[in-house]
Amino acid sequence: MRNFRVYACTWNVATLDPPSPELLRELLHCQEEEEGEEKEPDLYALGFQEVSAKPHHFVRDVVVDDPYTDCICKQLSPKGYIKIRDIRLQGLLLLVFVKLQHVPFLRNIQTNYTRTGLGGLWGNKGAVTVRFGLYGYSVCLVNCHLEAHLEGWKLRDRDYSTIIRDQVFENCRAKTILNHDYVIWLGDLNYRISDISIEDVKDVLNRNELHILKFKDQLFLSQEACDAFHDFSEGDLNFPPTYKLNPGTNEYNVSGKQRKPAWCDRILWKVNKDRIRHVDLNMELVTYNSIQKVQWSDHLPVYADFILGLKSTDTKPLIKFHSVKDWKQYQENECIYMVDIDTSTSAWDWIALYKVGFRHPKDYITYVWAIKDGENMEHGCHVVFEPVYLPTDLTSRYMLGYYSSLSDNLLGLSKPFQIFPASPTRNMDLMT
Repeated sequence: MRNFRVYACTWNVATLDPPSPELLRELLHCQEEEEGEEKEPDLYALGFQEVSAKPHHFVRDVVVDDPYTDCICKQLSPKGYIKIRDIRLQGLLLLVFVKLQHVPFLRNIQTNYTRTGLGGLWGNKGAVTVRFGLYGYSVCLVNCHLEAHLEGWKLRDRDYSTIIRDQVFENCRAKTILNHDYVIWLGDLNYRISDISIEDVKDVLNRNELHILKFKDQLFLSQEACDAFHDFSEGDLNFPPTYKLNPGTNEYNVSGKQRKPAWCDRILWKVNKDRIRHVDLNMELVTYNSIQKVQWSDHLPVYADFILGLKSTDTKPLIKFHSVKDWKQYQENECIYMVDIDTSTSAWDWIALYKVGFRHPKDYITYVWAIKDGENMEHGCHVVFEPVYLPTDLTSRYMLGYYSSLSDNLLGLSKPFQIFPASPTRNMDLMT
């Protein structure tokens, strides 16, 4: 049984720019590990709501990473995480990062989205989704922003039904969100606290009797009535409501529009135990809490640590690289790789050279086209990297990766290696 750790986090950033690197490290839970205890996640699922969607910002983000993606990459890429997907719908942003060693075991990565604003015409509300196969299991991650305001309760239930009805995935066993083995649903669900006054809510909070508010929570009541999320589980709400705060503080803003504190920001999960093929499905919630130190917007971030039990024999990469040795500057260098017999390849596949710490599969230094129909090469496929495109930095380490255009993912990675200086004789030849 493989214990696969997932860190999920949701945060409504209220159109603000990213906070300081110190606060981002708090957001990502990048604390020091206790001796003998492995805490580093295998996968990050990060959902943001109300990312600035002004027209000039949106045009800029088409060309380069939006500020949140860029800042998160700067934190996670040096730690060996690869961004396998990002999907954005106006202010909704979902980022998925996976530890490098797991990337070749992801299959059929797909994204989807649903607009629910203005009756489905506008993307200020809705959901963005990333699904994939992981060591033979299907996983679906959803980030949503549902209808706002206290009186929008039934509209939120309707938004949920619209999302699970409209999102369909092609060419995979799990056709819908709820068909997947493991589902993590996070976001600003916007459910409020009903049938209790602001004064009584404040009194309950002062007495730290949070359990009283749970039975007034609209999401809990919708689940009980089977109106929405009734197939999902959630951890105990042992943390104070995460909305609405005065930015930069943990003090509730109950003036002006008189909005009651509420648990708008939630993370739920579902294990599809009806699947006969996987009788061993197991998902454990380790921690569910808000991040009190990230005082930036009028919402506090909420995170959940999960452990997925993955019992699978799908541990063989589809592409295996021969050891890379004696690569040198200013000369042709050979790469040899093997393709598993059952792997579909394309004339548009390529072999990329990466610097260790690269951000995503297309963050390469250079690439060469892969051998067409490489699975038929019994003794390995040989490709050559021309010297003119090789890096001049000899202090860094590098990797090779096989990018599949069919799966839009890396199917194999080499071990890290160095590029050595050219021999003195070779240098003299270049100077003459």
